[in-house]
Amino acid sequence: MILDRGYIIIEPKQPFIDWLMKHEDTEPVKLEEVEPSVYLIEDDFMDDDIVLQQNFEEIFMYELESTSVHESKWPLITLDQFKEFFNVKIGVTVYDLKSK
Repeated sequence: MILDRGYIIIEPKQPFIDWLMKHEDTEPVKLEEVEPSVYLIEDDFMDDDIVLQQNFEEIFMYELESTSVHESKWPLITLDQFKEFFNVKIGVTVYDLKSK
């Protein structure tokens, strides 16, 4: 079944891992071990830049909340910082293999 939704895939970059290791008291994290996150969005869009502008703050907060770093140590939530920390892929086709 094709879902009537688009998606944003967020993959951490090395600067995010470096920031995380600076502020988190855990075992070292390797970039290649970190899984990307997928966020479903409305698929009625034509411009990836607009989609990113509309969603980056919420996504950035989810990504930061998924760490154990206290909010007081979070970076500024700006689009430039987001782009420095994450690779972004936006698409429009989502398949649900369990709905048959």
